[in-house]
Amino acid sequence: MGHVTVVGGCRAKAPLTGILASTLPVGSTVKLMENGAAVEYLVVNQGIPSNSSLYDASCDGTWLLRKYIHSERQWHTSDVNKYETSAINTWLNGDFFNALGSAEQAAIRKIKIPYCVGNGISTINGGANGLSTKVFLLGGYEVGADSDYSYFPVDGAKLSYFEPGTGTSANKKRISYLNNGSVRSWWLRSPHANATTQACRVTDEGDYATSTTSRSYGIRPALILPKTALFDASTLILKGVA
Repeated sequence: MGHVTVVGGCRAKAPLTGILASTLPVGSTVKLMENGAAVEYLVVNQGIPSNSSLYDASCDGTWLLRKYIHSERQWHTSDVNKYETSAINTWLNGDFFNALGSAEQAAIRKIKIPYCVGNGISTINGGANGLSTKVFLLGGYEVGADSDYSYFPVDGAKLSYFEPGTGTSANKKRISYLNNGSVRSWWLRSPHANATTQACRVTDEGDYATSTTSRSYGIRPALILPKTALFDASTLILKGVA
């Protein structure tokens, strides 16, 4: 708790101090509280990804991605690939969000993320028409996919942390583990651009694949903090917003 300062006869908290989110290098690690435990998150981008017009101003912040896979879950309970109404979108912004600490819940930005409509419709809704959300899955283009993979919709732009292509270095950036244990495949928010029942995922080798949405794969929650978010200089745990 911050020091209390007397101002004009009133007691007021001193301003928070710490490391500004905007100063964190891409690739560095910070911690957010989940169910009372400090969990590592990677800084994967600062600002609007690749200055793409697919994103509106709400996405101009510090992008965090859970370093390790939270759990394995269905993208959707039936084989329908509409992210907006998917089971995973509901879970991320419901049970998962509610398990975060109070500082995290207060700090996370409500954004409009670009997304492909899905269910056989390849339309991309971006900018002011993006999906209103707080916690989300990353899209294929955000993690380095490109036009070499025709099943990926262009529903985003590469984040600074990731590398294009599927070479050894690029794949290594995408590989993740379940609870810091065994390597696992993890879901992306991108539906298969030419199908109605499949969505895209990162494989356990860091490459890409698609699967029917009722199958269970890893979940790595992503979110955006304001640039003025502050982290404790010693523990790197989120303290709040300046």
